[in-house]
Amino acid sequence: MNKLYILGNGGYAQECFEQFVLGEVINQYDKEFGGFLILKNEKLMLINDEGIDAFDYNIKASFILGTGHRKWRKVFLEHLDNFYPRNIYHYPNIAANEAHLSQTSVLGIGNVLNCFAMTNANASIGDFNLLNCYASVHHDVKMGSHNIFTTYATVLGYCNIGDDNWLGNAVTITSKTNIGNDNTLSSGEHLFEDMGDRQFFKHGIITEKPEKL
Repeated sequence: MNKLYILGNGGYAQECFEQFVLGEVINQYDKEFGGFLILKNEKLMLINDEGIDAFDYNIKASFILGTGHRKWRKVFLEHLDNFYPRNIYHYPNIAANEAHLSQTSVLGIGNVLNCFAMTNANASIGDFNLLNCYASVHHDVKMGSHNIFTTYATVLGYCNIGDDNWLGNAVTITSKTNIGNDNTLSSGEHLFEDMGDRQFFKHGIITEKPEKL
């Protein structure tokens, strides 16, 4: 049985620990929990019940991206590229016991579905997407990689979603709407029109995305 590690040690990492480790989800994947990993001085440090120590890059390992910060998610992956290939063994898709994963959905690798998250019929989802609690991807949606859906974010049927998008709490993207890459949608918004790349949606208005986002 190989070890599974959570990348990160903040609030979202703790949520992942409760849902996937204490909830015994990882046992279904024939894995045991190894601890939390943080980056310090360009090296991974392991945090577990035994304290803090350097991570052994030579062991067989799997990982969950346990941070909701888009920059740090990619920093972790780029660091681990030197040691572990990006494949389903090292980056399994993992879903909480209460999540619903349609049998006709197609997922890439490294996707995380928290409690009550949902994918529906014929949804196609890329790699390393985060669907937080109650987030939902409905039928026939085509979605890229590295998207973050916060709580209750919803994408309705036949939408096309690019890469690196961030959907705030209770965002709804209505049916047959397309959005590009690296967009930010503020909490509570309902999107009825297409978005391009690097745009910002707030108060019903699409503008150029500020550099700080």
